[in-house]
Amino acid sequence: MITIYDIAIKAGVSPSTVSKVVNNYSSIPEDTKKKVRKAMSELNYIPNTGAKALSKGHSYNVGVLAYLRMDVSPFKHPLFTEILDSFQQEMNAKNYDLLFVSSNVAGQEGSYYENCVSRDVAGALLFGDLNSPEIREVIDSEIPSVAFDYIADKMSGVSIDNYEKMKELTLHLISLGHRNIVFIHGEDSFVTRERMRGFKDAFKERNIPFNERSFVQSDYLDYAKVRSLTQDILRRIVPPTAIMFPDDLSAVEGMKTLKEMGLSIPEDISITGFDGTIFSQIVCPTITTIKQDTKAIGRSLADELIRQMENKDSPKRTIKVEANFIKGESTGPLKNSNDTSK
Repeated sequence: MITIYDIAIKAGVSPSTVSKVVNNYSSIPEDTKKKVRKAMSELNYIPNTGAKALSKGHSYNVGVLAYLRMDVSPFKHPLFTEILDSFQQEMNAKNYDLLFVSSNVAGQEGSYYENCVSRDVAGALLFGDLNSPEIREVIDSEIPSVAFDYIADKMSGVSIDNYEKMKELTLHLISLGHRNIVFIHGEDSFVTRERMRGFKDAFKERNIPFNERSFVQSDYLDYAKVRSLTQDILRRIVPPTAIMFPDDLSAVEGMKTLKEMGLSIPEDISITGFDGTIFSQIVCPTITTIKQDTKAIGRSLADELIRQMENKDSPKRTIKVEANFIKGESTGPLKNSNDTSK
């Protein structure tokens, strides 16, 4: 089957340019249109009717795209399922339907972008690694899109202030006397960089020397690795007195590991989570965390995507949603002599 990728290669243009020619975008130069149409004719390419509906605004399909480096889905995580539930309610109220788009739809090979076009997608909600080439192709195309937890000039995004909230969480531990704190963070991403920056600036604000060994990288949703890293960290010559986990589920796994090692929380070691999911409050002790307002995030994502779809010339916006510090039982005053870096 001939695809827009085949047309793009033959015409020497990008797939998004082919789509714009198919949809009669006036911004495409006439000579480029001629090249693309000639390639379409030579390859006997019949334009997808969904792509035409896309340009005319007739489609009410919204694609949900999630790209991760690991073979896992973010929708196994309660934070994302709650956000998606709120987003779906808002979109359904405006008669939009959600489609989960992958790079292999019903056995048909193709990129995220190509499958968005073939499935008549009018707009896209993006999660995960937005620097991946496949997701960048969607962002750079004519398809309106909005991302969760990603801020960039070329697209609209909705996020909490990860920098400020991580800084607040770190300052809480510092106020309890902790200095030897480890932050187990996820893979390199906008969110990870913002939280690392907030962590470091908390030490700077209190004029406390910062140790690069405070940063330990894990992998997204890899809880076996979280357990292994927690064990390794506690085997240090001078183990930390507090561990900050990248999310509540990781904190629950870390708590289980610490208890198996004979440590009491927070008497021997303090821990924090992030996201404020239900799991942070149903364990004992309850977890100190940052609660993200998933309903507000979902609503904001829906409102912004609808705005972009209704007017493709709308300026891109960054929307910050409030998040709250939740004091649980998992953090307490420094009570041992492990921490010598005062």
